[in-house]
Amino acid sequence: MKVKIAISEPSEVTDPLFTNLACHITKSKRALIVTGAGISCSSGIPDFRSDDGLYNLVKKRHPDTVLRGKELFDATLFRNEKTIKCFYTFMAELKSLINQANPTATHEFIQSLTNKGQLLRYYTQNIDFLEDELNIPSIQLHGTMKEVQCTLCSSRYEFTATYESIFRDGQAPVCPRCESFDAERTRLGKRQLAMGTLRPAIVLYNEEHPNGETIGQLQVSDLKRKPDLMIVMGTSLKIPALKKFIKQAARIIHSVGGKVVFVNRTSPTKEWEKIFDYEVLGDSDEWVEIMSEKMADDKLMNQTALKLRRAAAAAKDNGEKENKSPKKNIQTAVKVKVIISNKSLKRQTTLPEFSLTSAKRRNTTKLEKCA
Repeated sequence: MKVKIAISEPSEVTDPLFTNLACHITKSKRALIVTGAGISCSSGIPDFRSDDGLYNLVKKRHPDTVLRGKELFDATLFRNEKTIKCFYTFMAELKSLINQANPTATHEFIQSLTNKGQLLRYYTQNIDFLEDELNIPSIQLHGTMKEVQCTLCSSRYEFTATYESIFRDGQAPVCPRCESFDAERTRLGKRQLAMGTLRPAIVLYNEEHPNGETIGQLQVSDLKRKPDLMIVMGTSLKIPALKKFIKQAARIIHSVGGKVVFVNRTSPTKEWEKIFDYEVLGDSDEWVEIMSEKMADDKLMNQTALKLRRAAAAAKDNGEKENKSPKKNIQTAVKVKVIISNKSLKRQTTLPEFSLTSAKRRNTTKLEKCA
């Protein structure tokens, strides 16, 4: 049965539920964690649409170019020179903010699970690479702003302040490797070839992940190891490939008696109704602080684990008793209207189908199906 918890509810309501959830996390040995942008909201990166947000900064530099938020992360923008310039300016502003950001309490919670040896794999949709500061091994599903990559030869370089400055002007730096290769051809008297330019090493909408095959193999490997817990935080679950993986992982986790947890400010859609065992509505930082406090109380966790084991055993015994109890033969009744004529007496009654016989009675019996 799904447990829904709103962090804003009174503690007397949420406390026992959070205690049980903390116990499930404590006893996990192979946890999967999947995160989205929601876990970085408190890191110092402002909302894109606020007055001092990134979109307004971009508009000031490119007033003639109109782009919606999602379009700035769509590969189709490379078809137009104006939108390309807008994209590079946006990336420069975003990188500047990421450089000033700090890992959140949620990142620290993930780090604690890593240090305890409980984390099987951490998958993130975020490109801010904040987990790197805490040495959390991660699979970056959408790439990273830590590096830039050549559009032609795919060579990667550190996203330096120099590149950031060039991007801010709406320009793309030339790839050093392509430039070096071209210079050597020129020295040898050969004709020039096209040179690639650098862009942030992130995966945009409508383009394939360069490491997609490797990520797919890791996911298959993780599922074979039978994870016993999955925590999904700060994501609205819109990417088809990720949705498929979460559902596959949930089936395996449930098969070994594990739990699947969703933590976000907004509820998931109805398609997730049977996927998540716990649905926590609220800020992920608040939630991990509650979990960390409870998980640190060994006595409480031991008592809760015992209580949960007894409850599970009782539920199992009840289920076995129900399965062993003889099943009653239930015959479906079909409503019919019986009109018995006996002189001036007229009576109506409803009988089940199995009670009807073809035997002749003294009274004239007429049978008619009910409407």
